[in-house]
Amino acid sequence: MATIQTGSGETFKTTTAEGRLIECICFIRQQELDTAKNPGELNFVIGDFSIGTFEFSGTFNIPCTAELTTTGSISIVASPYLEGVAFSPGSGTPTFKSSTVEGYLLEVVTYIQALEVNTTKNPQGLNQVTGNYNSDTGIYSGTFAIPITLLIGSSGEANFGAQEYLST
Repeated sequence: MATIQTGSGETFKTTTAEGRLIECICFIRQQELDTAKNPGELNFVIGDFSIGTFEFSGTFNIPCTAELTTTGSISIVASPYLEGVAFSPGSGTPTFKSSTVEGYLLEVVTYIQALEVNTTKNPQGLNQVTGNYNSDTGIYSGTFAIPITLLIGSSGEANFGAQEYLST
């Protein structure tokens, strides 16, 4: 299980990287549907739950800029496009620290991709999250297909959650 450190008072509640990706994508999509928060009517995240494949899959396109750091490395930084979003990474020492939800998504995606290439952390060799930065367009784009679980609650509600496939 790819457990993550949570922060006090953070917006998201799941405690695994896979669950955090699902929660973050769903949260951003909700914000995109609110024209007050997304005046440009941009649709940069799309996700669908499938009980046929038991996956949450979709695409993301995160506007970014590439910056040279003072140490000579390159840093890819998400550019916020949503406005007035109530979001907090939490205080303390959470795994993900970005103060914007767009930056937070980029952190989660990068973290999962780093775990996926490590055979110790990903013994099944799954590649469920892809991503590429295009310096010409300034977009970090990719796909995801996170395995899910389905539980039917006592009131009949369907509850989807991430099926962990990575470890930390």
